[in-house]
Amino acid sequence: MFTWQLDDELALIFLQPDMATELYALCRQNRDYLAQWLPWPPLIQRRDDTATFIRHAIEGFARGESLTTAIEYQGDLVGIISYNQIDHSLGKVTLGYWLAERWQGNGIVTRACRALIHHAFEEMAMEKVEISAALDNEPSRALCERLGMRQEGMVRRAERLGDRVLDHALYGLLRDEWLQQRDA
Repeated sequence: MFTWQLDDELALIFLQPDMATELYALCRQNRDYLAQWLPWPPLIQRRDDTATFIRHAIEGFARGESLTTAIEYQGDLVGIISYNQIDHSLGKVTLGYWLAERWQGNGIVTRACRALIHHAFEEMAMEKVEISAALDNEPSRALCERLGMRQEGMVRRAERLGDRVLDHALYGLLRDEWLQQRDA
């Protein structure tokens, strides 16, 4: 199993089929919390749904379209971070993530995003990293700003979550901007 150790307490682990039970339990425990901002938590009804997600993630990686990893913090599986989309023709990746409620406030997603941004620019030679966050999702929007991303616009009526329709703020970071931040 591929593990990318980011620091003493944080690692990104390539998804494996044997993670389905633990990942399903984490999703089930955090369903209401995650459903505030994500459309899929109510759809995860069985362990097999999580196994299907993992299979699709592995297939997307094999096609070079995405990269999905589990976030492990102090030995516990606490969430997911991914390049939801890798667009080689534009030189752009779209980051996505979720973290169990209990683990919020530890800088976990910030550190994981920084690692994937670094990887996108340094190892993959990408030109842009994007994140889309619901307008009302202040923690995710603050994360984008901590990462030095610029709000590039807004998409109205971007996503339906149950009976709510959310607008999204689009954030981007260009390679040149990241290099300036890195070298400052």
